Amino acid sequence: MKEARWTLVMTMVTGLLFGCAHQGPILVKVGYQAPAGIVPAKHKMVVGISHFQDARGKPNSVVGVKSKVSTESQEDLVVQGRLSDLVTAGFKEALQKRGYVVKDVPAWQPGGAVDAAGADVLLGGEIKSLWMEVTSKALKVRYKADVKILASTLDVETQVTRTHDLNCAQEREDIKFYPELVESLLSEALSTAVDQLMKGEELKKSP
Repeated sequence: MKEARWTLVMTMVTGLLFGCAHQGPILVKVGYQAPAGIVPAKHKMVVGISHFQDARGKPNSVVGVKSKVSTESQEDLVVQGRLSDLVTAGFKEALQKRGYVVKDVPAWQPGGAVDAAGADVLLGGEIKSLWMEVTSKALKVRYKADVKILASTLDVETQVTRTHDLNCAQEREDIKFYPELVESLLSEALSTAVDQLMKGEELKKSP
């Protein structure tokens, strides 16, 4: 009798412990997607990019979470490698497709000492948010993507620094969970945020 009660108690405890536990993780591919019809610039400007910093306060490879309401379970959504590398690469690709010469430069702070390394404009910044929330209920899955990047540019000649709040949010509902939809929404949100900077006047000038 005592053994039966002990087994029942352990079963209940195990259910409580694992009912809300993290599972996974789920690997997704997220990256910059250039819009169609980009025409490279005739006069190429040299843009120096310092590595974007991950200021989200989360593990660098985790980009979201999938929650299942019925079981109170969660699975992390992760990318291969570091998110900060992925975002930095996205800005590089966006610039290169528009005809800019891109080179790596040391990290710099607005108002601080600068090693331009031959660049005309410097670019850097912080990832404030790049996150996907997937909430799964009966026959209803809600996807919510949020991207916020604080970018800084410095015109080396004039020493004028500008800050840019780049952001985009995407939401969608479906009847099932699709990793491909996570990838599509996050990539679209990231690409939209990056392209907001490409429209800036300081990147349209020719040296």
